[in-house]
Order: sequence, then C-alpha cells, then structure tokens
Amino acid sequence: MLGGTENRLRNLESSEGAKAANVVSVIIPAYNRGTSIQEAIRSVLSQTYQRFEIVVVDDGSQDCTESVLQSLTRADSRIRYLRHPFNRGAQAARNTGIRAAKGQWIAFLDSDDQWLPDSLELRFRAASYTRREVIHSDCLVITSGAETQRFGIPPTAGQVYRKLLHKPAPMFPSLFVSKEALARIGDLDETVVAYQEWDTAIRLAKFYQFEFLTEPTFIYDCRHSDSISKDSLRSAIGYEQVFMKHRWDVLRYLGPNALVRHYRTAAEMYGCAGDEQNAQRCLRQAFLWWPFQPRTILRGIQRFVRPKE
Repeated sequence: MLGGTENRLRNLESSEGAKAANVVSVIIPAYNRGTSIQEAIRSVLSQTYQRFEIVVVDDGSQDCTESVLQSLTRADSRIRYLRHPFNRGAQAARNTGIRAAKGQWIAFLDSDDQWLPDSLELRFRAASYTRREVIHSDCLVITSGAETQRFGIPPTAGQVYRKLLHKPAPMFPSLFVSKEALARIGDLDETVVAYQEWDTAIRLAKFYQFEFLTEPTFIYDCRHSDSISKDSLRSAIGYEQVFMKHRWDVLRYLGPNALVRHYRTAAEMYGCAGDEQNAQRCLRQAFLWWPFQPRTILRGIQRFVRPKE
C-alpha cells in the first residue's frame, strides 16, 4: 500500500504550505537515564526522515541525566531539554513535552528504547496516505543479550474503540499522532501508573480511526531492571485503573462478560505480584458482575477454600 511513494513524499516535504505540518515533535520522558538516553536520542538522529525536533523532558533525575542532555543539546539544536524540579511520572513528562511541541505530529519514545532507522518515515508515509490521525506498529523486543524478536503487538486498525475496550494494543514508542488529535482528548492521564498507552489509545479511538504497520518501527528493551513493565504490582494496579476508568463503556459495548474478564485478568496479575488481598477482591467483583460464570466460581473456590490439614 505504501510502496513506490518516494516522489509523492518528496513533494509533500517540499511544499511550502506543508512544511510546518511535516515537522514531527519527538517526546522523550527521562528519569535517571544518564546511561541509556544517548542511545535513544541517537536512534532519532539517525532517522531516514529528518524533519523533526526532539523534546526531552527530564522528570527530576538525580543521576547524570541532566549533564548528558545539556551536552547533547549543545551539539544539536534540534534537541530541546526541559526539566521538572521533582519526579512527577512519565505521563506528566509527556504532557510537558506535548505542550512545548512545535510540530504538527507527535511521536513518543521511551528513554530506554530505540527506534529503527525508518521508523518516522514509515509512520509519516502511513499518516499522509491514509489520512488517519493515529498510527502504530509492531516492534522488536530484547529480553536478554542482544538478540531481538518480534513482540507481536495486536494489529489494531480502523474503528478500534471496542477492540481497545477489550484489551490493550498500541505501545507509546510506536504511537504517531497528530497534535490536533491529542489536543482533542486533553492531557494524558497522570494518575494512571501503568498501561498508560492503553488509556491514551482508548481515548483517541473514541474520535479517530487507527492505522497499523506490520513492519516493526522500534526496539523494546526489557533488559533494564527498573523498567515499569517489570514492576508486576504496578502493572496490576495500572491495568485495573484503566478498565475501571472505562468500565461503563466496557459494559455498554461489550457487556458484563468483558468486565468479568478484566477482573479475572487483574486478579491473576495481583496474584503474580503476591498481592493476595487485591487478587481476591477482583475475583469477588468478577463473581458479582457475572455470578454464573463457571470459571470464575471455580477460581474463587480455589482461592478461598483451603484444604484441611
């Protein structure tokens, strides 16, 4: 669909009226990433599509992040450095970056991940030719060593609101969104502690169709021990925050069975995190919403009935 478009892409880039619209603001939140932020930024600077600015928001780092970023901004004027006086969270940092952005397109990159070289070009092309406001893609993942494999992000495209109420899909480093679309949904929710892109995608899907690229556009690096995705309790809390925030639309469009599935998933996540109290609470809620689910009843029995010694 996107092949053979080089000439048209050049025409879009060279049009005087389109110049401002072609600029992409790359938002990178960073907290204590002095050892990895350079690789993330280098992956942006090496993009085949070069009409971008990089807005790095230092979220109150206490390591060498500030000095590293100040050095990088002196070396390349396209890099802008903003700093929070104290740690406010990745969503707050993204909001600060979005407000400061000068481009008409917004792309996100986490400070411990990297884009593949044609990441911006592929997504800009997709946005230009499909006329869609939200683009996302698959990615490669590193779990140990240097070997990568496909992550398998669900190929969510078109009218995706119901699909996203059912389960998460896009990840922030693949999201390519018009600034107008982000303005329409307002600030990103800074109270959500995990699955933040899921909440953002649900809110965008209320108004816009999505486009999905099967080609990976970034490398998801899971080797860092302080990654939010490795904090299983925080993940469980964030997952519950998101589906509870949108629970009435889950019920409206998908029915009580979908809400039960979300509660069961949250219970499993809390259980894996060692939080048995919240795991049991979620199972009770699942039973209350759909009391005749055999699987829910069985899991409840397994958790609440202890074998006699």
